Amino acid sequence: MSAAALDPMVWFPYEPRPHQDRAVKFASRVYSEKTVGLLSADCGVGKTIAVLSGYLAVRARDPFSRLLVLTRTHSQSKVFEEELTELRLHDPGEEWRTNLTATSMVSRVHVCPMKGRMEQLTTMGFTKQCAKLVKTGQCSFYWNCYSKGKGEVRVLPRPFFREQVESLLATQIVTREAAERLSESTGFCPYEVLRWCAKSSRVLIGPYDYVFRERVRDALLSSVGCNLGEVDILVDEAHNLPDHVLNSEAAELSGRDLLWLRKNKKLIVRDTGVKWLEDTVDFLWETVMLSLDGLRDEKRLNTWDVFPRFADPSQLSQLMEFDSAVEGMEDAIPVDTPLDRLVAFLYSGHRSAQSEDWLVTIELLGAGEERSEVEVSNTLLRIRPLNAAGLIAPVLRSARSAMVMSGTLRPTEHYGRMLGISSAEKEDLLSPYPKGTRLILVDKEVSTKYTLRGPLMWRRIATRIETALRSLPPNKSALVSFPSYAIMQEILSYGIDCGFREMLVEDRTIRIEDVEESVLLTPHAIFCVYGGKISEGIDLVENGSSMIDLIIGTGIPFSPPSSHQKALQDFYDRRYGDKSGYYYSAVLPSIRQVVQLAGRLRRSPEDRGVVVLLDKRFLRYMNAFGDDAASDLWPFAGDQELADAIELFVREVAAQ
Repeated sequence: MSAAALDPMVWFPYEPRPHQDRAVKFASRVYSEKTVGLLSADCGVGKTIAVLSGYLAVRARDPFSRLLVLTRTHSQSKVFEEELTELRLHDPGEEWRTNLTATSMVSRVHVCPMKGRMEQLTTMGFTKQCAKLVKTGQCSFYWNCYSKGKGEVRVLPRPFFREQVESLLATQIVTREAAERLSESTGFCPYEVLRWCAKSSRVLIGPYDYVFRERVRDALLSSVGCNLGEVDILVDEAHNLPDHVLNSEAAELSGRDLLWLRKNKKLIVRDTGVKWLEDTVDFLWETVMLSLDGLRDEKRLNTWDVFPRFADPSQLSQLMEFDSAVEGMEDAIPVDTPLDRLVAFLYSGHRSAQSEDWLVTIELLGAGEERSEVEVSNTLLRIRPLNAAGLIAPVLRSARSAMVMSGTLRPTEHYGRMLGISSAEKEDLLSPYPKGTRLILVDKEVSTKYTLRGPLMWRRIATRIETALRSLPPNKSALVSFPSYAIMQEILSYGIDCGFREMLVEDRTIRIEDVEESVLLTPHAIFCVYGGKISEGIDLVENGSSMIDLIIGTGIPFSPPSSHQKALQDFYDRRYGDKSGYYYSAVLPSIRQVVQLAGRLRRSPEDRGVVVLLDKRFLRYMNAFGDDAASDLWPFAGDQELADAIELFVREVAAQ
């Protein structure tokens, strides 16, 4: 047995926190045994550095090892960049030293210095425009990296370009910012800098789509010169993965797209050389026209209503613009055209024709709003997969090994099912924070359940929120979340006194930077919606400590009824048994959003705070908050008991 196997902590660069050594050992075991692991670790465990250390303890001496780190957002990639930088500085001892190289990849469009100057050509998306500028010699950034070759070698990297790239890779973790700085000083294409660094990197960081979209994965692996069975995978915030994969494989075609396609169908055939696309546009037009009569909200369609039998699937892959799919990040900007969306729509249509686990609908945009008439321009054709596990599990099991991790993968056996990895190795690590630093109050009386809604309930909830805000001293800010903007406005209409906290109300135009600046200046009561910019898109932390000491979760954010929700429920009923569909399609995703919100409360061992859950239905689902939630739980009834509980907690904290 190797020394690394005896001591998986050899690469860990810090004094371990509680439970952190278990995360390191779990990661080293998963990667050593070349299997799949599922790690649920509460906020504060420090799972990022733990898993990276466990990986290096197993693979550091393997010069051909490749780790693909997959994140949902660019900000989450930053955490890995910082920890890998720390690992580069760490000395594990002479026997274990290695050249740790890593590159954080982003799509070409995000770093292109030319994108602002590109003309918007009729049927060309960004990738084709980029290729045209390169081919015609108009992109100096690209040709500063390469020179024209001879024979079969069309381009060769310039010696100065290779020298600069090798120097960058040898001295730091290569980030988007590093590539852009090098571009500014040398005139190199930032994307080509990242691409060349990636070829020689032991660790690659990028969005989920780099692995979980087949056509993108094939292009990436080909670029770095390996196959899926030769790489290890690490998926961060894996609770987002099922929804992300389902959404990324979905396709849409709007009525406005169809109007453009119908007007330009001759031009499309000329540009692509695919004659059946003209008939396909007419076919889809007829489908929409036949569906308009009686369309009020949405209508379920058959796959063959949107995928014509005369379409040639072999030509679809040729039409796909692989690079345009490598967006993956939350902040991706749309760069495709109606033609790109048509091809992607047909690609998904072909896949849906081979399985019943897809949903095809036509929807009326702005349903419920006043409009003069139902017309083509207000419609949307959608194709969505339902089986996330069928898209995720084959990838994880085909890799050399894989780890999926998050702070909210509870119950782990249920998420194992949703990800298609029920037999995976599992580890559930509870919060490392001291006992008595958190109070969870669950209201036994109020609820936002549809049948209970009304002025009386809204007024009671508004009073509960005001009581909590006034009972906890305004040392820090409070986060108050609602299932929807409509419910938030209903409750706010009854007037809420925030005590000595300033009121800040989220709307769809709010800027995260403005929220951060406001909270830094003075404590605020921030009213927001579950899953919105504030509740999930911002981490209110200063010097490692949370700027929030009161979180109020108002109601459970169940998705409104829709054909998609019903189709998902039916799918899970078929897969896991009757009546399980509602739990997997509605309960788990909704409770997860609340657990994510509650996790904002403590970011360091010194943090103290209160979580108030204003819906009696929460008492059914407390297992999602972890086993240690039981010691923090206080079910209450009435405003006075709420105030008394908070005041008692404040006194106990002061006495600690």
